Amino acid sequence: MNSAQENIYYMAEQPKPDKPTSREWAKPLWLIFNVGWSVALSLVIPTVIGYWLDRPERFDTHPLYTLIGFGIGTVLAFYGLYRMLSRFYMEQKEQEKYKEPK
Repeated sequence: MNSAQENIYYMAEQPKPDKPTSREWAKPLWLIFNVGWSVALSLVIPTVIGYWLDRPERFDTHPLYTLIGFGIGTVLAFYGLYRMLSRFYMEQKEQEKYKEPK
């Protein structure tokens, strides 16, 4: 083997460094995106429904159902946030378990 072939052979034998794939670095960004939309929709949808029920054509109880909808939305948002973050934490813990120590 000449030196050029040896260099190519040596380069092919070397393990590649642990470089995060595009999916790995995008996972936290996707989580943030999902958390934002989930919290926003969990708060907005019940509040709008409560506001719709508070109109004079419906029950005419101006702040009552809006506040109840906001309270329900807050509980839903925190519950959804807890579920998403706990799932993300478990995935990260699982990945750490399978990584080899350096």
